[in-house]
Amino acid sequence: MNYKVPGISSIIFMITALILADIWLFIISPGLGVIYSALIPVMFLVILYFYCRKCPHTAKGTCRHGILGRITKRLFGQSDPEKYTAKEIIFTLTALAVLIAFPQYWLFQNIVLSTGFWILMFISGLIVRTGVCPGCRNFNCKFCPSAYGTDIKR
Repeated sequence: MNYKVPGISSIIFMITALILADIWLFIISPGLGVIYSALIPVMFLVILYFYCRKCPHTAKGTCRHGILGRITKRLFGQSDPEKYTAKEIIFTLTALAVLIAFPQYWLFQNIVLSTGFWILMFISGLIVRTGVCPGCRNFNCKFCPSAYGTDIKR
């Protein structure tokens, strides 16, 4: 199997969850939908800048998430792969938290959509952990099993 398939699949599941939430926000209030529609690409850019830019796969053109490495390199250039600073981790986690947390109040008003959102996010995370991480060599990543002597068979 192509090494990019799990990464691209995880992005598709995550974007599907975000679009599901965005559609619900537009139904509830077009203003909320517009705000979330603007937040999604901005938060992705924050993640690309603060996290993906330092990934060695971005430099080598072997990004496990497919096109995200190319987008990062084109928009921001490549930073030397080195340890992530506290600031970079905080910005990355904050961006992820905004993407996930912002629609929750309104999603909880519809249990079916809320459940769908969380199932899609769970599948995305599971794919990353079981399909992307095992082949990744970003030893500066806090989730990298190789960095902690718990190397997953590759």
